[in-house]
Amino acid sequence: MTYLDTHAALWLCSGEVQLPPAAAAEVDRSELRISPVVLLEIQLLREIGRVTIGPEEWAALLHRDYGVIVCHIPFHRVVAAAYSETWTRDPFDRLIVGQARAAGGKLITKDRRIRSHFDRAVW
Repeated sequence: MTYLDTHAALWLCSGEVQLPPAAAAEVDRSELRISPVVLLEIQLLREIGRVTIGPEEWAALLHRDYGVIVCHIPFHRVVAAAYSETWTRDPFDRLIVGQARAAGGKLITKDRRIRSHFDRAVW
């Protein structure tokens, strides 16, 4: 199981940025998920004009084109997993990494800081 960070989900769907070979290979061979927190972050990006469609539309496109589903791990488990992510104060990063950690999954992310602290990060 592999999770997509927000930017990876948007780039995968839009084709705006080509994923590097390791990330593209992970997309091809894995069961893909996103955290509900990714949807919240997309909504915030919509509110500031960085994307033009809402989170539900992005989720539908990701599901249709790549089989991505929104993870349903109970939120209290995700938060508990995020407690140990003390390397950042960004609540989105903590929760997205916490989601992948709670599921025992990988995370596709360009974020160098995440990659240096989460050993299952792929880029």
